[in-house]
Amino acid sequence: MQNLLATSSNPIWSYFSTICSIPHPSKHEQQLVDWVTKWAAEKSINCTQDEIGNLILTKPASSGYEEKTPVILQAHLDMVPQKNSDSSHDFLTDPITPIVKGEWLHADNTTLGADNGIGMASCLAVLADNSLQHGPLEVLLTTDEETGMTGAFGLQAGALKGRILINTDSEQEGELYVGCAGGINVNVDLPYEKMEPEVDCAAYEISLTGLKGGHSGCDINLGRANAIKELAGVLDNIDGVPFFISRFEGGSLRNAIPREAKAVIVCDPQYQNSLELLINTLQVTIAAKYQDIEENLTLSVKTTDLPQSILTHDSQTALLSSILNCKNGVFNMDSNFSDVVQTSSNIGVITQTTDNNLNFQIQVLIRSQVEQEKLQQANEIQAHFEQFAAVVRQDGNYPGWTPNPESAIYKVMEAQYIALFSEKPKTMVIHAGLECGLFSDNYPDWDMISVGPTIKFPHSPDEKVEIATVDKYWKLLTTTLKALD
Repeated sequence: MQNLLATSSNPIWSYFSTICSIPHPSKHEQQLVDWVTKWAAEKSINCTQDEIGNLILTKPASSGYEEKTPVILQAHLDMVPQKNSDSSHDFLTDPITPIVKGEWLHADNTTLGADNGIGMASCLAVLADNSLQHGPLEVLLTTDEETGMTGAFGLQAGALKGRILINTDSEQEGELYVGCAGGINVNVDLPYEKMEPEVDCAAYEISLTGLKGGHSGCDINLGRANAIKELAGVLDNIDGVPFFISRFEGGSLRNAIPREAKAVIVCDPQYQNSLELLINTLQVTIAAKYQDIEENLTLSVKTTDLPQSILTHDSQTALLSSILNCKNGVFNMDSNFSDVVQTSSNIGVITQTTDNNLNFQIQVLIRSQVEQEKLQQANEIQAHFEQFAAVVRQDGNYPGWTPNPESAIYKVMEAQYIALFSEKPKTMVIHAGLECGLFSDNYPDWDMISVGPTIKFPHSPDEKVEIATVDKYWKLLTTTLKALD
């Protein structure tokens, strides 16, 4: 990263380096808020924080641009905290370590936070650069976008004066985003009953690790393995070994494809060799299923301490059946935009309580460009789990962003892209939740667009940003600000 800072004149990198140095996972953005607030005061930039935690920074128009349309640049403050199992990184205290690898910037076994740290850095760089030409400018930095879009939900009408909003949270250079999917959470509490294992039994931990995971919207069509679904399939295929499940857990975020899952099972020790052979066979089967997709997939088994309790037979059957038969992945593709998913779901997390209120807590996120399909799939998944006596609730429903064919900001940005790079950008809708859909409730007249550099595999430790595209993004952003009427 130091070489990049030394050789690049792009001001985004300096701000992104600082952002990486300050822990800011979702719901823990206060250190970054404090730094931005202090930085703004030192730069004599007006900065306020609203009741929900969003930051709003303002900058007057450049000389001669006072009558131009007021513009809002928007990014979110938080990042997704994901790491590989062998990483000791603490997202609450440790800085992110950016590493240059060829043409890309990565992190050290963790998410990089380019989503949306690059966008945030570009907003600060625009505020700091008094040589740029632009109309009246506001910067909106929202809180807790990744886990609940809390800042966008809580943004009050009248808080901003701008009429054009440029969202900086899309992730493919050369594409201008004019719409996005909406989303809804399905939260499942699946009850179970337990009993004591026989004292002469043995316990084994079965783990599925090394999967790529990724963004549950942008990457849902890449055919990657869902660790929770696949491990349930493994347990369902351990033929000839009578066993009982004690624990089953996997994933960490509903908006990330789960990369790891593990289960503890109990059986007679006479079956140990058979179990190990079966796991080895299933490893080969799953590896073949995901050939050229999940090259680091590892299915393993090891002995562990005998647990105090195991699931009853009926509870075990309900657990595996409910997971295996829950719809997951891509349902429909968008007929208006090639290669864009229209509707999908992701079983992102399963945890287990072992106190008096015994249940498996399962988190599912449904996304769709079509409101009716989104709600239909959520209702179907709810009804599916209710067959197994689960208590299910839906929450976090947020709307999609409908494309505006008359968008003035799109026409200006498209013209600037062509002038800069001698090619036409693609018009796209993203299968992910951008905050633009929520803003339209309180600001129905905003003309919005989303743009960004190329970021691959967000929400996973494989996240990386293509360095050259950050330069192209910066040129496009600054020339667009100048060109707006």
